[in-house]
Amino acid sequence: MNTYSNISGELRAFFSTNKFFRILLPIDMVLLFAGLVILILGSIFSINFGAIISSLAYWAFILGLLLTYANMKEQFLYIGLLGYGAMCVLSLIITLFRYGHYFSWGSLFSALIFGGLGYLVLKRTLTGSSNTNVNG
Repeated sequence: MNTYSNISGELRAFFSTNKFFRILLPIDMVLLFAGLVILILGSIFSINFGAIISSLAYWAFILGLLLTYANMKEQFLYIGLLGYGAMCVLSLIITLFRYGHYFSWGSLFSALIFGGLGYLVLKRTLTGSSNTNVNG
């Protein structure tokens, strides 16, 4: 096993021992995609959900990412990461052209970080998660 899988296994073991996270482990994708949809609706389509709902959606998305990684569902993990990165790029473009050429460094850094992590997970998934050593 490589480090990527080891960390996922340890994270799952930790979440399995905690009563609160044990309940949330089966609904990892619900948290991930529900949070992402609310964030996209608020950021791209300018729907105002209020500060509490927006904050809960962001932290549900982050918790969904962690739970998805713990459950080793790589396909949904890179979809969530790349989706959030794309949302940040679109948000950057919208603020650049709509609001008087305002440049958002936060959106740029978020796009680079989440998009980069999504690319790394996608690359790992496409190369195959079971890399076997031929030489022994």
